[in-house]
Amino acid sequence: MRLTVLADLQTKNQLNQYERSQHRFSALHLGARTCGPFVIRPGLLRLLGVLTPDIVIINGDPREVSQHCALLWCKAKSIPVGVWSMFHRIGERRLLSELYMRFVGQVGDIIMSYGMRGRNEQVDRGTPLGKLVVLSTAIDEEAVCCVRDQICPEDVATFKDQFGLKDKRILLQVVRITQIKRTDVLIRAFRVLCQRRSDVVLVLVGGGPLEAAVRRQAKELGLSDRVLFQGPIYDERRLGLWYKSADIFVMATCIGLSIHHAMCYGVPVITDDNPLTQASEFEVLQTTVNGLTYRSGDSDDFADKVEILLDNEQLRRQLGLNAMNRVLNDFTLEKKVQNFSCAIDRLASLSRRHRCLQSAVTSLANTTRR
Repeated sequence: MRLTVLADLQTKNQLNQYERSQHRFSALHLGARTCGPFVIRPGLLRLLGVLTPDIVIINGDPREVSQHCALLWCKAKSIPVGVWSMFHRIGERRLLSELYMRFVGQVGDIIMSYGMRGRNEQVDRGTPLGKLVVLSTAIDEEAVCCVRDQICPEDVATFKDQFGLKDKRILLQVVRITQIKRTDVLIRAFRVLCQRRSDVVLVLVGGGPLEAAVRRQAKELGLSDRVLFQGPIYDERRLGLWYKSADIFVMATCIGLSIHHAMCYGVPVITDDNPLTQASEFEVLQTTVNGLTYRSGDSDDFADKVEILLDNEQLRRQLGLNAMNRVLNDFTLEKKVQNFSCAIDRLASLSRRHRCLQSAVTSLANTTRR
């Protein structure tokens, strides 16, 4: 089986890291244009026609208009199509997204959701159960743990001294600062915490469109000397030093793959309890087992949960150990790859079945003509 990926290979950012010499698949550039809230990828159907694929897998983004057309094109050509996405909403229900997810649930051949919540919502939308595959969420935990195990206590002590954090309790967030992550809620909760104790510091790793606004908020609340903005960090060792220094990983809501990262380092997690504002990765968290949740929107309760862990070292260590076991046993990259591989195998079997049927029909037609 040969894999070809169609993607934007020319945009220069940290997420675009395809190097042909380092991968065992080929990739072709497919640029994108925006049209209001929608995305169009000119040339997608032309490339599909040139490649003549046996199966096609698309990402389930309602705004990707070209992929809607590709899905219909594949169905017209009897090419099995897999669609992967969260398949659950974050925030209020949107008509366009609901219609799209119902559409792909009926037209797509295999529907691949990140987690059980997306699967269940697709069932509610009428997607046949036999089409659904849960991929799970994961990061390359082996690579992270390799770096983690190379960082010794002396490294952490030296690192904390560099920032004057020797006797401080560190709360860590690693994420792009965007509206959906509600870092402003975290800052308000941290202010409550600072009114109660003087030993806490909040470290924010990551840039983003709202970084300047959050900096202003911290300054207006008198927290400038207790909130450390570190900007984007992509070097795993430097990230590892922050994770190893942290007492708790905190995120107001919509926690993503950083929950895997934190748990690989054995750091307990606190986020909100509202499933409607959480991403698929929220399924990794087991409240009171490997982390805690606070009442959504309640800054005082957020601060309370942080204090519970800061003041109970035994509980904090146990949650951290459980967190590490969770991502190293139940949410591994190997399991995600296996799930994806099974979905691809199912698509391939549909393609083989189609070719066999075509061959049988052709043979029958030839026999009839004779």
